[in-house]
Amino acid sequence: MTELQIETLVIPSRKKIHCLVNVVATHRTVNVIATLGALHAKSPLYNAQTVLELLNFLGAKKVLLANTTAQSWQSGTWRDLDDPMLFALEDARINCFGIAPDWAWAEAEQQKMLEFLQQFPQGQKRLAEFNTAERDLKTALEIPLDAQTVHGSLLETVTAHHQRTTQILEEGPGTAHRIERLQKVVAALEPDAVLLATLDDVPVLLEMGLELPDLTGFAPSEASRFRAIIDRAYRLEDHDDLDALVHQLLALDAPADTSLARMALEARFAASGLYLAVGDWASARDLLEAVSQGQFERPSYLAGYVLARLGQVRDLMLERDRAKRAYTAALALSFCPLEARTVAQAGLAQPFSLSE
Repeated sequence: MTELQIETLVIPSRKKIHCLVNVVATHRTVNVIATLGALHAKSPLYNAQTVLELLNFLGAKKVLLANTTAQSWQSGTWRDLDDPMLFALEDARINCFGIAPDWAWAEAEQQKMLEFLQQFPQGQKRLAEFNTAERDLKTALEIPLDAQTVHGSLLETVTAHHQRTTQILEEGPGTAHRIERLQKVVAALEPDAVLLATLDDVPVLLEMGLELPDLTGFAPSEASRFRAIIDRAYRLEDHDDLDALVHQLLALDAPADTSLARMALEARFAASGLYLAVGDWASARDLLEAVSQGQFERPSYLAGYVLARLGQVRDLMLERDRAKRAYTAALALSFCPLEARTVAQAGLAQPFSLSE
């Protein structure tokens, strides 16, 4: 695409959207559920566990992923995105299928356009307006979120944001060809499936004929509340009551090989971080060693973090040989999150200390 073409883009006819509505209409109405990416971990009433419960509430037999390609889901490369929703789907062994098209070319084109606009005063003005709109949306996302709010008032805010940003950058390269991408998603829909899509895409998907779920009677369960406690432990604040938080984390017990049992293991890992924060290394080590001897391969990110932190705690307790074994075990995993892998590699190179 030439620079001249970038400057003269126009919004395509909305007829292109409606030409695919019949794809949905030929089957039972498809429900779309909004996902929040990393924001799930900051939303106690709409975390990843809540969405799993919403899928169960709707009786979903098959879940389609609007923002994950088939290749990424099947190969596991989606794990590099650190999206708690995708890890939750994998852990729950939900019948999922990625249907997103490969859209790297459009994202590159969008970046090229933004860089081009930055070169000229008029373009800089448009970018400033766009950045203001993005900040306003970010502020809107700071309110307490539950399933009803996400699919209600917040969705109205996102729809208004779309209208505002489309006026600024226009549909096409400026939006990474969102409409064209979602047309391909709609064309890949299957009957009796539920579609998970990022909140940002939901307004356009509704225009294309999908519907929001009926949330009447839905409420998060105790498991969702416990997920919120774990998520909260990962982002400590100065005023937190650590004793109370540790008590909550260690309170759950459940039968082996259940989702609650796996959550209990992760809760003990989270509690180890609180002990580490106050210098109680022995308690942190005991928790980590107990978790490492359980079935902690699910969720798939947990083992890497547990072993990397166990290595750090053993280093702090001057157990160098045992620390190196933990680091080595982390690096030997079929999947180890980048952060945990970095910690393990650094720990093998030299003993961990709090001065780092």
